[in-house]
Amino acid sequence: MSIPLNRLYHYIQTIAEQVRGDYVLIYRFTPHGSKNIEDLVALTDLGPMASWQYPQLYCNDQEPLNYDFYQKNTYSIINELRDKISGLNLRIHPFNIYDKCLLLHSEKYSMEVQKYKDSHFIPVYYWAHAIIAQDWFRYAKDINIKPNSTQQQFLIYNRAWGGTREYRLKFLELLQQNNLVNKCQSSFNPIEPAQNIHFSEHVFNNPLFKPANNLQDIFPITTASSHASADFTIDDYAGTEIEVVLETLFDDARIQLTEKILRPIACGHPFILASSAGSLEYLRNYGFKTFDGIIDESYDTEDDPVARLNLIIKAMKHITQWSEEERIDNWKKIKEITAYNKKHFFSDVFFNLIVEELKCNLKQGLAEVEETNTSKNFLSLRKKFFTPKFNNLYFQQQRSTYKTTIIHILLKARGYYNRYLKSVK
Repeated sequence: MSIPLNRLYHYIQTIAEQVRGDYVLIYRFTPHGSKNIEDLVALTDLGPMASWQYPQLYCNDQEPLNYDFYQKNTYSIINELRDKISGLNLRIHPFNIYDKCLLLHSEKYSMEVQKYKDSHFIPVYYWAHAIIAQDWFRYAKDINIKPNSTQQQFLIYNRAWGGTREYRLKFLELLQQNNLVNKCQSSFNPIEPAQNIHFSEHVFNNPLFKPANNLQDIFPITTASSHASADFTIDDYAGTEIEVVLETLFDDARIQLTEKILRPIACGHPFILASSAGSLEYLRNYGFKTFDGIIDESYDTEDDPVARLNLIIKAMKHITQWSEEERIDNWKKIKEITAYNKKHFFSDVFFNLIVEELKCNLKQGLAEVEETNTSKNFLSLRKKFFTPKFNNLYFQQQRSTYKTTIIHILLKARGYYNRYLKSVK
């Protein structure tokens, strides 16, 4: 199964052009999920000439940002420049008349965003996975998932545990220590798919997450594929009461919620959210209701990640101890909330909220691109690198067409620079 995201970026390009009134050049990772800088390519290839004169929008909106990783792996399609220009990071095309470029991301409270902002990037936030999830889970809208007679209390998806997900190993150990394993429909992959290493060989960023138990003897082996999060399984939701959502970020000050939390909402399922502190508040800010007063959600305000895991376990144990009278009363309240959340998720109100936020942030970002521009860097790079050898190498064909285009772009760049000089006098 492929996950078609190009239509999302074409939609974003349409919005950006409506906001700007002219073309915006978009770069996104393809195939979906790749983190390789070589896979960050233009949505529409305009050729080397035309690409110089439009604002650039680099999309790192699917995965968490990692400034230092790309700082060490700078790449340019113009190989002669690869080792000569420092600080490109995600900006794989340095020849552009704009001093700064846009960075489309989906993180809140992020020092990674600040790193990009301190460089030559203008961050533009939107909740990427909200739009994606409305597409991926659209068929759940008209499906009424009815519980079956053999329900487990908790549904837990847990395919990968590498990188920022290593907390999941400690969570599984806590399930075992608190006699919750038989209350859960869950599985475990002892081999991390992305790194192809056994969990016993994993070097933990947070040593407190290292489990003491041999987890593969406790949980069945997962068979989920890498695209499983783009789908929903009716039997899983019919066979469980509450999903414990294990998000990508947990031991982190950032908040980046993905389709993982939106899948139970789309399916009309209640949830407990294992994510960064403040993630439930983030959801409520977009109009969703959570289950405080029914399920103990004090974990969402706990900054210490191990303590937060233990509070989640405590909330799960409390649910298993509800009396029959408590269950009847609590499930009546839960169903009201899940019905509201599902309706809100598929509503035009929610979709328009996401899109209007994107438009507003793009408008501000594009205005800053123009306001901060001098073309000084572009003119300097051209003077430094556009040698006769370079011209002979890249522009042997269609010389007159290239010459006309270059003159046009240089005049435009010189205009920006002159405007800048006047402004600082």
